[in-house]
Amino acid sequence: MTLKRFVTMTAIAAALAIPTATGGFAQSATAPTTSTTPGTPAAPHAAAPAAAPSAVTPPAPHAAAPAAMAPQAARHLGNNEMRATKLTGSAVYDQADQKIGSIADLIVASDGRVTDVVIGVGSFVGAGDKNVAVKMADLKRGKDNRLVLNTTKDALKQMASYDLNFDAAAKSGSSTQK
Repeated sequence: MTLKRFVTMTAIAAALAIPTATGGFAQSATAPTTSTTPGTPAAPHAAAPAAAPSAVTPPAPHAAAPAAMAPQAARHLGNNEMRATKLTGSAVYDQADQKIGSIADLIVASDGRVTDVVIGVGSFVGAGDKNVAVKMADLKRGKDNRLVLNTTKDALKQMASYDLNFDAAAKSGSSTQK
């Protein structure tokens, strides 16, 4: 009920904030005349500013309701998409359906793309894993929605390790790096 009330109040506030085509909240461009004698121009009121001789700009066309107010179709997870929460910690298999590691983390570029997948390989139950990075494009879905990588566990063990803590130490001002 609170969400419904919030949306209703937001819609009312937005409707009141939109100027109408007849000049809704704007003041009239012409000042009222208060002539006491017919034929004599009235002197402007002392507190009223003098009207500028420039042309009056017509009000903007009535704007459509904000996009947040328009009903939108529901979005769904596509067949070619995966949730990051489901990826992290998931097992990775080779082409022979043998587990070769598990996903330790996802590396996201500044434009929002997942560039690398960090996979922990080499040990039992994640203790003492060596982290290696592979391109997100190399990770595929296999049978039963398993994550499959076209390599072997031994090949992953031979790769250079990926240090997940390097960037955090550099930003924290740690003096451990030289």
